[in-house]
Amino acid sequence: MTRIFLSLSLTACILFGLFSGCSAPLREPNVTVRDITLEGFSLRTLELGTELQFENPNPVGITLSSVTFDVYYETGTGREYLGHGGRENLTLPKNEKVLYKIPVEIDNLQALKALAVLVREGSLPIVVNGTAAVDLKVTTVEIPFEKRKVVG
Repeated sequence: MTRIFLSLSLTACILFGLFSGCSAPLREPNVTVRDITLEGFSLRTLELGTELQFENPNPVGITLSSVTFDVYYETGTGREYLGHGGRENLTLPKNEKVLYKIPVEIDNLQALKALAVLVREGSLPIVVNGTAAVDLKVTTVEIPFEKRKVVG
């Protein structure tokens, strides 16, 4: 009986040793801001489309529980807030790149201030700064991203 138990234990240890290091850990997806476009406007707000590209380098699909970001414009004295965008439950297929366009509403007063800087300076640096939260079932990993694009 003891001999069978030792044999099974030894076999289990060998199998565990063989397979425990064989699979590569999951890697973080890459997040890139591809484009920022004017999608529409009303009397009170301006809507931007922020196109984000996600690349999943893993052999399994993953879910982003949330993607949130803020949009700013830069001046000589710092950053001025324009708006906020976000989306939940984005699916990233295995070993693929996928694009998601996420809308951002901007108050027209903030848009007019940014337009004034654009007219005065001749260009307007726009910054998108955010995080993508990867749902790993037992925990969530946040991946920061930022893109700067000069308009004008």
